[in-house]
Amino acid sequence: MELLNKEYTLVTLDFETFYGKGYSLSRQDTNTISYVADDRFKVHGVGVKIDDEPVQWFPHSDLDEFRELLDELRTEPTALLCHNTAFDAYILHHHFDWHPDFYLDTMSMSRGMFVGAPANLKALSKRLWPAESKKRKGEELALTQNIYDLPASLEEVLGRYCEQDVTLCYEAFKVMLPYFPDDEVYLIHANIRMFAEPWFDVDTQLIQEEIDEQVATKREKFKASGLPKAVLSSNQQFGIFLETQGFDLPSKENPKGELIPALGQKDWPYLKFIAAHPELKHVWEGRKYAKSAIQESRARWFLAVAERTGGQMPVPLNYYGAHTGRYSGGEKLNLQNLPRLVKGDPYSGRLRRGLCAPSGTQVIVSDLSNIEARVLAYVAGQEYLLEMYREGGDPYLFMASKIYDFDYAETMEIRREPTKERPDVHPNHDPDFRKPQRNVGKVAVLGLGFGMGANKFWVTMNTGPMGMKPIDMSFEQAAVIVDTYRETNYAVVDYWRKCDAMIPDMLQGTEGITFGPLDLIQTNLVMPNGMALQYPNLRMVPDAQGQSFQYSPELKENGELKTRKYLWGGTLTENIVQALARIVITEQMIKIEKYLDETYGLDVARTVHMVHDELIVIGPTRYAQNIYDKMAEIMSTPPEWAPDLPLECEGGFAQNYIK
Repeated sequence: MELLNKEYTLVTLDFETFYGKGYSLSRQDTNTISYVADDRFKVHGVGVKIDDEPVQWFPHSDLDEFRELLDELRTEPTALLCHNTAFDAYILHHHFDWHPDFYLDTMSMSRGMFVGAPANLKALSKRLWPAESKKRKGEELALTQNIYDLPASLEEVLGRYCEQDVTLCYEAFKVMLPYFPDDEVYLIHANIRMFAEPWFDVDTQLIQEEIDEQVATKREKFKASGLPKAVLSSNQQFGIFLETQGFDLPSKENPKGELIPALGQKDWPYLKFIAAHPELKHVWEGRKYAKSAIQESRARWFLAVAERTGGQMPVPLNYYGAHTGRYSGGEKLNLQNLPRLVKGDPYSGRLRRGLCAPSGTQVIVSDLSNIEARVLAYVAGQEYLLEMYREGGDPYLFMASKIYDFDYAETMEIRREPTKERPDVHPNHDPDFRKPQRNVGKVAVLGLGFGMGANKFWVTMNTGPMGMKPIDMSFEQAAVIVDTYRETNYAVVDYWRKCDAMIPDMLQGTEGITFGPLDLIQTNLVMPNGMALQYPNLRMVPDAQGQSFQYSPELKENGELKTRKYLWGGTLTENIVQALARIVITEQMIKIEKYLDETYGLDVARTVHMVHDELIVIGPTRYAQNIYDKMAEIMSTPPEWAPDLPLECEGGFAQNYIK
């Protein structure tokens, strides 16, 4: 078949594997990598469909014939199609050393076409063919649970089940492909390739150091809190402790409308309670470490994966992991938000630094500066911000100057670093001058652009914004900062109102409205890449405040929204900005991949990871500077659909991932 102007032999495939008590993908201590690399792993059989030929079933006893088929396919360009291709492709990588030329995945396509809805094959089949009862996923797999060696009769049943899955996958692909933009098809391919063909090596010594530090820090936090771990980790015991100290517990309503204690780490009343009582700082920190050890857990997963893979790190990303199309991290590794190296702290960023390039190559990184803030300024038409970005100004410092009433230009002079073009600097040169105020300006610029109010901003500052330490601030100060931001960024506030006004048009299914780079079609906002921001089942719903706009990908049997998601001008603004920023970087990724392919070949240099604003390539050391320069050129060029969007990037290259 033809994909992106190339001809491929299409191989639709589905592995059926052993699973049972103590060994399955549903366990908290298991991910795809550990499951596939486990000594208990066994292929019960595999179903294969070549192009539109009938499905072939290879039971365990015929796996040698399957290997022969794979060897034949090595001689021709091949595209692999599965439902949850990452799973099957990793089996092919780990146990068969077979890699196709192109990866396709109906699960990923389902996530992109039916955003927020279940993407499993059972749900997808019902969605695509609601009236065709024969096009349904079977339930026979459950019959094989806990059976390591299948009898012939059960093997035959499993074969028919597998053949149905392969057929459904193939048919679903044919239905969805005409509606899927070519760029998105390529992104799915590149995404799965990062996982199924890993290039990163892992510095296990560095990762062990991170584990040791996290364990030691946890002990220190428990000791400083003055409370045993059992009290810190138990909601009931922790609540009793607070009550004995004379506090009224923060509360929230449960689904039945009853007031219950709100002591969860993400409960809004609890966060407000923390912000209001900084005198209990050590108690809050101790409880945080008792309730969650994310960094330690992730570091242990790094080591476990390296042990299973011979020291390599696959990069698992979920395509369309968010409503806006952004990727999310997967496989209990979450490589999307690894802590960065902090200037002056040689012990920070160990998980990033623990990802290394193979010998003779470099990790080449470039990230877009302030991409969401720039996109927001662009769609809202906030001209002073756009001009500041174009001229190399500092929006964070400018916002701080409005908040704290100091001279922005003079402060820029004092902070300015000497350069070849301008070696003369202010006599009191200090790059950290007004850094605390600038940090507040940074949080304001990045946090207040989507309608955040004074209440939430106050809590955010006092509980530690954007990975910073808590910034002590009264509610009155927070309210002034919010007002100052809105007065300064009047066009952004006006854009929220425009988005508010757009929602009723979406509700009515109005079409033909152009909204900046977006087009309204029913309840969807179609984006420049052909994908859409989707708000299915959008409706006006009565609530405690009167009425609100809500939507849900699914409905209950009685027609009510199954999962309520609220929509107003601020959230719609945030959705639009995140979605457009995602398009900017993914279009750049595809251009970089094309350059690497044409210049070096993707077997020599390729994209190995991407974050929301960052692209990571591994390539030969001798070409690293050239590759970085080209990445910087591409990532500084605005997209065709936003020619006036000012872009800037920064980065570099090293033997490990340190940006």
